[in-house]
Amino acid sequence: MNPFYCFWLALQLIIGLTSPAIGHQPEGEIYKAFQFSNLLVPSIDGDLSDWALVDDSYVIETDHLQNLISSEVRMSDSDDFSVRLMVGWNKTANRLYIAAQVRDDIHQIDRPVGSAALRIFQDDAMELFIDADHSGGQYANFTELSPEEQLQRNGAEANHFVLAGPPPDDDFFINFSAAAWYALAGGPYTAAAIGFVGVPGGNGVTSYEVMLAPFDHVDVNAVFQSKEHVLIESEIIGFNVEFNDFDANSELFDAKWSISGQLNSYRFSERFADLILMPLEGIFQPTIVETNSWGRLKAALQLGSHIPLSSRGAE
Repeated sequence: MNPFYCFWLALQLIIGLTSPAIGHQPEGEIYKAFQFSNLLVPSIDGDLSDWALVDDSYVIETDHLQNLISSEVRMSDSDDFSVRLMVGWNKTANRLYIAAQVRDDIHQIDRPVGSAALRIFQDDAMELFIDADHSGGQYANFTELSPEEQLQRNGAEANHFVLAGPPPDDDFFINFSAAAWYALAGGPYTAAAIGFVGVPGGNGVTSYEVMLAPFDHVDVNAVFQSKEHVLIESEIIGFNVEFNDFDANSELFDAKWSISGQLNSYRFSERFADLILMPLEGIFQPTIVETNSWGRLKAALQLGSHIPLSSRGAE
């Protein structure tokens, strides 16, 4: 069995394998995905200036997160840990885009070279979960099946990605699935990047950025045997993000922050939150902004970005 899979299973057993099955959480909360027009989709490079055009009403901030390690502890923006998370989509490309900026007083990345498969979860990381058809149910950790059957089933009906960096090697992006074609940092169906400004092991600002094609079913062998999900305006998909926060001890969580606030998102997609795909904002409607002005608009928005760029340094 994949050693990455074994390690992650053991870690999740520690933090609550036995919690009861429930619906999408938090109850009554629906997060919004900003619709990018065709000429304004972000470049996946770890520089979040492309996201400057996204209104603050789309931003998921620190006070929306719940600590899975200690449910009584809530986090507000502070020098210790703060988050700005945004989600976008594009109808023409049929792609989802995710960006997060994390400020942390101790950003820990201390795994040895070549150890991402086993130890990426012992670094500060962003975990991303997608259930495109919002079907819920178990999508990983089929321990009752044979190893061959597990390879076919794990990550087939919902998706679990992990980003952690800056990495000591080239491995910073992992998909909790055996489908290698759906785990590429620069591929046609997934792309990922990390930007970091600060001191490794000390204060820093980490920027995570991801693009992915959504799938209702991922086949371990080939994309042509998989079923891509067609994104539709105003539909709701399953979505969750967790931020792993280690400080002094790389084997002991300081906190694990979650949007849904539910344990075992690595196994059950009904533990995800809800995300609605929003229509184009009025200012970005093609009848209002001429096509040949999109480039100038994007450049102006980048210059006026309210999001700190990786080139500006940690404050």
